[in-house]
Amino acid sequence: MYQSVIKWNYVRTLLLVISCSVTSCAFYPTTSKQQYNADNCSMATRSLDLDYAQMNVLDCGANNKDAAAICLAAMGVIIPVGSFVASGSIVLIGNTVHWLEYHGTCDDGMLWSYFEKL
Repeated sequence: MYQSVIKWNYVRTLLLVISCSVTSCAFYPTTSKQQYNADNCSMATRSLDLDYAQMNVLDCGANNKDAAAICLAAMGVIIPVGSFVASGSIVLIGNTVHWLEYHGTCDDGMLWSYFEKL
């Protein structure tokens, strides 16, 4: 009975490590490959995208069960969620500034269209 419990704990730990290694990632902002209206208007800002990179969680210490659990929780939950919130906020603010710059300085923008109607 005791050996089956130990065996089940190893299988469960192995499944947890495999699932976390497949799903763990970190998000980061990048400059968009396709910049709309870049030819028509010279702007200081660029459109941003959110990209991700997979992290390696196999470095979690398997000797100490508590340390491995903390490492897996950090790599599987805390870092992906934190990087998504932080990088997503950067992309959102950057694209808002880019949109405002486009509509405030470019000929096709809303501000110049408004002045042309007056």
